[in-house]
Amino acid sequence: MRKKNSRKDSKNLFVTSFFGSKEFLYFYILRLVYKDELYGEEIAKKLEELTESMWEPNPGFIYPMLKKLSKNGFIEGEWTVGDSKHPRLVYKITEEGKEYYKKLEQEWIKDLREFIEILQLLEEREG
Repeated sequence: MRKKNSRKDSKNLFVTSFFGSKEFLYFYILRLVYKDELYGEEIAKKLEELTESMWEPNPGFIYPMLKKLSKNGFIEGEWTVGDSKHPRLVYKITEEGKEYYKKLEQEWIKDLREFIEILQLLEEREG
């Protein structure tokens, strides 16, 4: 496991801007809750793990996104009390959310392929 650096040492402009994109985060949050029911802090931790701690989402960024996804009917939350003995709002994807996720997934696959093609063209020109 990679040792966590300080925020200043580990900032990566590409990672910060890419994962700071709300459009990508809506997609990725839907991906996470498509696979598992998760509460907000778990979602934030999974995002941090994905970036190997180069981006640490704060609750003031994540929770409004969860609220918007819920308001749009893509996810729903249910209060549960688990091993921790305190209530947590656990999110799961709705049927409408699954359809929206699949649509976004196809768009992201297309966009990422185009991005990779551009990077390859740039490399060929410089190489």
